[in-house]
Amino acid sequence: MPKIKFPKNFLKISIAIIIPVLVIFASYFKAFETFELATLDLRFKLRPPQKITDKIIIIEIAEDTLNKIGQWPIDRQFHAALIDVLTACGVECVIFDILFSTKSNPNSDALFVESVKKSKKVYLPIALRLSEEKQKTIFPRATKIESEPMPELLDTARGIGHINAVTDIDGKRRRSSLFIDYKKDIIPHISFLALCDSLGVAVKDISVERGRYLQLKPDLRVPIDSYGRMLINYAGYWGQAFRHYSFIDILTSYRDLNMGKAPVVDLNELKGKICLVGLTAVATHDLNPIPLQERYPMVGLHANLLNTILVKSFIVRVGPVVNLLILFLLSALVVLAVSKLKPILEILAAFSIFFGFITVSFALFAFLNIWIDLFYPLLLVSGVYIFCTFQQYITEQNKRVMMQRDLDIAQKIQQSFLKQAPPEKEHLDIAVKMIAAKSVGGDLYDFVENEDKSFGLMVGDVSGKGVPAALFMAMTVSNFRFHSKTECDPLKVVTELNDQMSTEATSGLFVTLTYIVVDSKTTQLSVVDAGHLPIVYSGKDKETTLITATGGMALGVMDGIEFHKNRITVNPGDVFVLYSDGVTETRNMRKEEFGDTRLKEVVSKYKEKSAKEITDSIYDELMQFRKNAPQHDDITIMVLKIK
Repeated sequence: MPKIKFPKNFLKISIAIIIPVLVIFASYFKAFETFELATLDLRFKLRPPQKITDKIIIIEIAEDTLNKIGQWPIDRQFHAALIDVLTACGVECVIFDILFSTKSNPNSDALFVESVKKSKKVYLPIALRLSEEKQKTIFPRATKIESEPMPELLDTARGIGHINAVTDIDGKRRRSSLFIDYKKDIIPHISFLALCDSLGVAVKDISVERGRYLQLKPDLRVPIDSYGRMLINYAGYWGQAFRHYSFIDILTSYRDLNMGKAPVVDLNELKGKICLVGLTAVATHDLNPIPLQERYPMVGLHANLLNTILVKSFIVRVGPVVNLLILFLLSALVVLAVSKLKPILEILAAFSIFFGFITVSFALFAFLNIWIDLFYPLLLVSGVYIFCTFQQYITEQNKRVMMQRDLDIAQKIQQSFLKQAPPEKEHLDIAVKMIAAKSVGGDLYDFVENEDKSFGLMVGDVSGKGVPAALFMAMTVSNFRFHSKTECDPLKVVTELNDQMSTEATSGLFVTLTYIVVDSKTTQLSVVDAGHLPIVYSGKDKETTLITATGGMALGVMDGIEFHKNRITVNPGDVFVLYSDGVTETRNMRKEEFGDTRLKEVVSKYKEKSAKEITDSIYDELMQFRKNAPQHDDITIMVLKIK
């Protein structure tokens, strides 16, 4: 069966498709609609001041009115008086956000009915019970009238409209049903009805395109959603957007004007206005949350509904197709950023996409009243970025695991080049310890059994670290063994080794090396130094010193170099310590180096012990000095003690 080959980045591309689909699925079922609405509220609060018509005024029944007239509900003779005053002042219409469904004082009721009849400008509300079934008609369907004006008012009011509020999932009121279907009669919203009359538009002549708009005039379309609801563009906080008048101040001003006194309110300001009358007193039932604040009188909802249409400042929520395209575009941008850019640029790109989209969404809402989903795209960007980053992290981890596996194998191969245990010699005590800074290193050592019964010890250090140094180290050890097997003189071995490496090496690396040979009688030691560190020498009856051959240069730099051999007479108890620079350059947390002086002190302290004990003691002193500081170079310690 042929093996299926997936294109490069197939997983990322798949996720770039799957995550948007899941987010769209969540959006369709409004799984996170509360969060999306919260982002909308924030946009309401942060946008600049909105356009407001001066045609709308609000007449409040607030604490001052109740303190002077009495507790709620107030006597209807006061409502009758208000209607008379407003009619006399030449207002365009009066919209009550107050239900008058039950009878009260007969005389007051009669006065109120008479005032409504004479005015011919009063709109009264009706409250409906909406069906709980899934909406199938263009507009919401009502099953019952909860409250309607007294029968005497039904024929006397200029218009009857509903005041049913639409409450979103989070309890806030952002929309209004412009029509409600009740027993095949279409009942308009009370404020919308008054506005249509003001514009000279008959409600029955309004054309409807479901899920899009209501056509009032050729130049006036009111956007609606699939449930026939209009988004209300709240113009500002309570008391800051529209002109407000006190109910009691209107009445007393009219009385004072007739008595020749200066009125509190200039009643001429009321001429031609659409007047909204409603209860606004604190702790009353008519305060509800809106996007801008938690307690907002519902008479203000009517004012904002009217203002939204009059100034044509409609909020339009883009459809699912546009949101889908946005989601896929953002997903593609994030995947591209994560897969193509370096880590720092990747993070900057992701944050730029994240905050750039926030800026665009706020700008569209603030200046064009376009509501594009914000929470779902941000959820998508975050999800895709986290996944891609996690997937990239897993990929890198897998690469590191594979690399570490290769390094472990390389370490074993490298260790196979080095003799793990020094040979046992009758008059020589030898020990060695090598600790690489990484999995593989550039330090090297070897032991040589010469044909003339002499014995050689070599310690070297390749420039650099890691895999390149390890490969160069392997080549050096191989070449050294070849030359040391055919030649007993350490000077010739080092010279021939240098000439070969200078000719063959092309990596730019080089190696420092010290090669010592103890003669067969164990009386003399020959030292050849190729740019390596000096040997720590501690004689039995002498102080510890540093010894080296003169004129050494690193191997592999250039051929034809002249090296020198130093001969030293040895005695039983003499200790020779060969080491790499990882020993003397070991650093502690204060960046201090271990140094030659400390190394000599350690050798002097433990010179009476065996070679292995001296080796372990040096390493222990190094670790105690270094403590928590990192090891930055390979460490090699070789000890030769004359028995």
